[in-house]
Amino acid sequence: MDPDELKLVLARAFDRAWARYYRPGRVRISPDIARPALANHLVNLAKDGVTDEGKLAAGGVLHLFAITPGEPGKLSD
Repeated sequence: MDPDELKLVLARAFDRAWARYYRPGRVRISPDIARPALANHLVNLAKDGVTDEGKLAAGGVLHLFAITPGEPGKLSD
Protein backbone atom coordinates (compact mmCIF):
# COMPACT_ATOMS: atom_id res chain seq x y z
CA MET A 1 0.00 0.00 0.00
CA ASP A 2 1.21 3.49 -0.84
CA PRO A 3 2.45 5.32 2.31
CA ASP A 4 0.09 8.25 1.73
CA GLU A 5 -2.86 5.89 1.32
CA LEU A 6 -1.86 4.04 4.49
CA LYS A 7 -1.83 7.34 6.41
CA LEU A 8 -5.40 8.02 5.27
CA VAL A 9 -6.51 4.49 6.20
CA LEU A 10 -4.92 4.85 9.64
CA ALA A 11 -6.56 8.25 10.18
CA ARG A 12 -10.00 6.93 9.21
CA ALA A 13 -9.54 3.81 11.37
CA PHE A 14 -8.55 6.03 14.30
CA ASP A 15 -11.67 8.18 13.86
CA ARG A 16 -13.94 5.13 13.60
CA ALA A 17 -12.44 3.47 16.69
CA TRP A 18 -12.60 6.70 18.66
CA ALA A 19 -16.25 7.29 17.77
CA ARG A 20 -17.19 3.76 18.84
CA TYR A 21 -15.31 4.00 22.15
CA TYR A 22 -16.16 7.52 23.32
CA ARG A 23 -19.90 7.51 23.87
CA PRO A 24 -21.95 9.24 26.58
CA GLY A 25 -22.32 7.28 29.79
CA ARG A 26 -19.54 4.80 29.03
CA VAL A 27 -16.65 4.30 31.43
CA ARG A 28 -13.58 5.49 29.61
CA ILE A 29 -10.01 6.55 30.16
CA SER A 30 -8.68 10.06 29.72
CA PRO A 31 -8.27 11.17 26.11
CA ASP A 32 -4.72 12.20 27.03
CA ILE A 33 -3.96 8.51 27.59
CA ALA A 34 -6.37 6.92 25.14
CA ARG A 35 -5.54 8.87 21.99
CA PRO A 36 -1.78 8.13 21.94
CA ALA A 37 -2.42 4.53 22.99
CA LEU A 38 -4.88 4.09 20.12
CA ALA A 39 -2.55 5.72 17.59
CA ASN A 40 0.40 3.56 18.67
CA HIS A 41 -1.70 0.42 18.55
CA LEU A 42 -2.95 1.17 15.04
CA VAL A 43 0.57 1.88 13.79
CA ASN A 44 1.77 -1.41 15.30
CA LEU A 45 -1.07 -3.29 13.63
CA ALA A 46 -0.13 -1.70 10.31
CA LYS A 47 3.52 -2.67 10.84
CA ASP A 48 2.30 -6.25 11.38
CA GLY A 49 0.60 -6.11 7.98
CA VAL A 50 -2.97 -5.14 8.89
CA THR A 51 -4.06 -2.51 6.37
CA ASP A 52 -7.81 -3.08 6.16
CA GLU A 53 -9.55 -0.04 7.64
CA GLY A 54 -12.34 -2.05 9.25
CA LYS A 55 -9.93 -4.48 10.89
CA LEU A 56 -7.76 -1.63 12.13
CA ALA A 57 -10.78 0.18 13.60
CA ALA A 58 -12.06 -2.98 15.29
CA GLY A 59 -8.62 -3.73 16.69
CA GLY A 60 -8.38 -0.18 17.97
CA VAL A 61 -11.70 -0.37 19.79
CA LEU A 62 -10.76 -3.69 21.36
CA HIS A 63 -7.46 -2.21 22.50
CA LEU A 64 -9.18 0.78 24.09
CA PHE A 65 -11.54 -1.49 26.00
CA ALA A 66 -8.63 -3.70 27.04
CA ILE A 67 -6.84 -0.75 28.67
CA THR A 68 -9.99 0.68 30.30
CA PRO A 69 -10.16 -0.10 34.03
CA GLY A 70 -13.25 -2.00 35.03
CA GLU A 71 -14.29 -2.97 31.49
CA PRO A 72 -15.16 -6.59 30.77
CA GLY A 73 -12.32 -8.30 28.97
CA LYS A 74 -9.67 -6.01 30.42
CA LEU A 75 -6.26 -7.58 30.14
CA SER A 76 -4.75 -8.36 33.51
CA ASP A 77 -1.50 -6.69 34.49
